[in-house]
Amino acid sequence: MQKLVCSTVTAAILFAATAPGFADTDDANARIATRVEAAFARLDADKDGRISRAEAAKGPRLSRSFDKVDADHDGYVSRAELTAALERRARR
Repeated sequence: MQKLVCSTVTAAILFAATAPGFADTDDANARIATRVEAAFARLDADKDGRISRAEAAKGPRLSRSFDKVDADHDGYVSRAELTAALERRARR
């Protein structure tokens, strides 16, 4: 049993060492999720789960890039749209 546990731990360590991008991706996703939630807490004044152009005016960055972030051009930025925009930005 102890040999099995040791082999499993060793395999996990080797996998983590050869695939460092997974941990980086998880960290980046967590940071993006935190930023999205902070933006919505700060900007979504009517708490309807989306940010209008008027609400975005309180956030200079989002205000400047509103049309790019509003992917479906419905006049609102959803959590999914903001997440996608931040992910695109992180990849650059």
